[in-house]
Parts: sequence; structure tokens; C-alpha cells
Amino acid sequence: MKVTVFAQIQARSGQGKALSHVLKQLVKATLTEVGCLEYTLHQSIEDADQFWMYEVWQSQAALDAHMASPHFNDFVTSSNAIMDKASINKAYAC
Repeated sequence: MKVTVFAQIQARSGQGKALSHVLKQLVKATLTEVGCLEYTLHQSIEDADQFWMYEVWQSQAALDAHMASPHFNDFVTSSNAIMDKASINKAYAC
């Protein structure tokens, strides 16, 4: 069953440009993964420090593999100092 993820990501104040760069690197690497159907980054028009990621995965196993991937773990490490918080919501299509 396909899994959809909606992630809301908040950069630390004034760190939107730096976080955008790191997120774009993550998107590029993630789009090559088996099971990744969509991985789209969005940035708020009103708040340059606010991002959303829209993801569609072929299965929970594909998402789990993504979360364990070296490039995702590199993202976690490199964004730690510039990301304030992230809210992750997973859903199945109805």
C-alpha cells in the first residue's frame, strides 16, 4: 500500500537559505531511491524559514529504507544546527 508523507519543516530564524540548500541535496538523492514515487519540496511564500515536503512511497518498507539511507542520515546530521523543528504526518490514500 502506498504511503504519503506530509512533513512541515521549520528552519531556525534566518536559516531558510541554508536549510533550503540541504533539503535540495536530500531531494536529489532521494528521487533516485527505489520505491520513491514523489518527493517534492515547497517553501512558504510568506516565511522563508518554513518548508513542506510532500512524499509518496510505494510502501512502508520503501519509506523505512529511505529513513535508514546514508543520505537521509547525512541530512539529519547536517540540518541539526539550522532546523528548529519538523512535524511528520503519514497517511494512506483513501
